[in-house]
Amino acid sequence: MKVKYLFFILFLAFLACEGEIVDPELRARSVELFAEIEGVKTWVAGSSWEKDDAIGVYMMKSGEPLNSSVIRENVKYVTEGTSAFQPAHEMEAIVFPFNGSDVDFISYYPYQENISDNIYPIDLRNQSSQSRIDLLYSDNARKKNEKNPNVGMLFSHQLSKIVLNIEHYKSMDLSTLNVIITNAGTEASFDLTTGTLLPTTEYGDIVFHVDAKASAGEAILLPETDLSGMELWFVIGDEVEVYQFSLEEVFEINAFAPSTMYTYNVTLFTNETAIISDGTISAWIDGPSVEVTAQRTEATPPIIKGSKKTPFTVAETQVSTGRDQVWVEGYIVGSFTSSTMNSFLPGATQESNPANIALADTPDETDREKVIPVQLSSGTSVREDLNLVDNPDKLNRKVKIKGNIASYYSVMGLRDNKEYEYAD
Repeated sequence: MKVKYLFFILFLAFLACEGEIVDPELRARSVELFAEIEGVKTWVAGSSWEKDDAIGVYMMKSGEPLNSSVIRENVKYVTEGTSAFQPAHEMEAIVFPFNGSDVDFISYYPYQENISDNIYPIDLRNQSSQSRIDLLYSDNARKKNEKNPNVGMLFSHQLSKIVLNIEHYKSMDLSTLNVIITNAGTEASFDLTTGTLLPTTEYGDIVFHVDAKASAGEAILLPETDLSGMELWFVIGDEVEVYQFSLEEVFEINAFAPSTMYTYNVTLFTNETAIISDGTISAWIDGPSVEVTAQRTEATPPIIKGSKKTPFTVAETQVSTGRDQVWVEGYIVGSFTSSTMNSFLPGATQESNPANIALADTPDETDREKVIPVQLSSGTSVREDLNLVDNPDKLNRKVKIKGNIASYYSVMGLRDNKEYEYAD
């Protein structure tokens, strides 16, 4: 097990009621918070914080549960990429009680603004950013006050991680490989008060995050006590080659435990077999090594939403939580004259903006609530060929565009687009 030690400071000001005398030395005292994260370094997530990482911090009366005695609730602290965290808003900095009473701290990562009844929502459908779904939790900092300001917090991973090391027997190009796990938990909740994971509420297919060469893949999953019915699918290109493997065939790994990383070394064979070897459990213990063989199949694999074959619709893009380098399909119906949705301009005119287009699921759409903004990156064929200023004939043309589903003009849109093709 590798452990990373993270040190950050929560600067605390000491406020007094009117007429109350405050020790000026205490007024300047800060709390040094030492955060230790249990886990292992993987090929996606490194061993240090990234810029703009944010945690949520709670302070409550010592010895009492969060629900009934919370003093400060879900305060956002951010980092510039170092071990030091600062309040996202200076006026919201956490302060100790002036009466010297003890307090406890609870913290979690990654930060979410909307948390109701101290229940943290978990959605694992989008694996494009592993760090943004890797739930960490700390509740060990207890009995702290202004005379005991040094706070040490231990963060631990609450979910499970699957790592695939992938190679092809004949060194086939795997750059178009997609990896899917079926019948996995996609949604659940975590109780910040008790530090417990609540039952899974939704199951479905999850697409792994795969590196550029498809030599490695990762997925963060909900813990499972039974892997029956869960399968790995390896789909090369537009179903050029498809491999299927049932996880229950690996007897040495029959469950996914919290805070634990499972590694499968996968070899794909062109003679219609796939071998998964060295199934090991990494974290606090060394896992077993196994060799298993999976048969290549002609069965239809699970649908890979966002692929060129099954692109996202505009409506699906609007409710997405974000995805990197996926395909979206729609009709070009206009553009946006400024960086707001209110500036939607239907049709193609000289006032159209060459830097973006608007996509809709139907041609001739004029309702801005039913369109998404699509960035036309400068210097790309996407801008040169699709902008409505230079190409008014592209109005109402159906296209597929590959890019990142992300916030754009304050709604979900498509950014960083460098590839397209006509769909009609």
